[in-house]
Amino acid sequence: MVTMINVMKKAATEAGTILLNYYKKNLTLNYKTSHKDFYTIADVESQKAIKEKITKLLLKKGIDESEIGFIGEENLISGNHKKHLFVIDPLDGTVNFAFGFDFFSISIAYFYNGVLTSGLIYQPTNKSYYYATKGKGAFKNGKPLKLAYKLLKQCLVSGLISSRPEVYTKLFKIYENLYPHVAGYRNLNSMAIDNCLLSENVFNIVINGHTFIWDISAAKLILEESGGIMMDFKGLPINFDLNHPTLAYDVISCHPRLKNEILSFFTLLSTLKE
Repeated sequence: MVTMINVMKKAATEAGTILLNYYKKNLTLNYKTSHKDFYTIADVESQKAIKEKITKLLLKKGIDESEIGFIGEENLISGNHKKHLFVIDPLDGTVNFAFGFDFFSISIAYFYNGVLTSGLIYQPTNKSYYYATKGKGAFKNGKPLKLAYKLLKQCLVSGLISSRPEVYTKLFKIYENLYPHVAGYRNLNSMAIDNCLLSENVFNIVINGHTFIWDISAAKLILEESGGIMMDFKGLPINFDLNHPTLAYDVISCHPRLKNEILSFFTLLSTLKE
């Protein structure tokens, strides 16, 4: 099996340059499902650059193009059962990016024969690379990441806000129930960065509903390799269904010792999946 971290890092670096070239420019917002859900030309060009760079590098390694597949947020599903599958979020935190807020990133996950094997998240504004390979630990710019346990009352929670009304109304109820029992709450609205900050003990709990494989696959591996868990609102592990790449997931990320205590706040609420 070819080690993919360097391949993904080169692709993410190239895409990061594209994003920074567009950052804080007056970009056209292309709407998807609502005025809260949009993409820009930066999203599209970043994804194109990642796909082309990875393909080029793998061809140089002797991997046949017929064995390479991609799933990307911007209408990219090509060979989701290929031996070498890459799942791309070319701009996680598009709203932040469009409004000049520095918390956005590039997320790339690698599945080898259907198994999540490597993940990399790159934050271009501060040149931070978070990455992990299954069974080999998680790192930020070469420094190992190790998740620490804190009591619930000492925890800083990142609770993301969905663009979907049917989702965020239920999320608000969850945060309302949880907030009196934790140290504080923040909302950066970048699922990839939030989980990276969890892995380096800035946040202690991350919650979001209706996320997708491109939002969380790289983050999941980085978190698990740092000692954390990613589960749904019933406490079940997040397992990606490559047969249905647009399936939505409800997500709680935390230290394993916090699992049962956090889930107690979800017992009276239904999941957010449609």
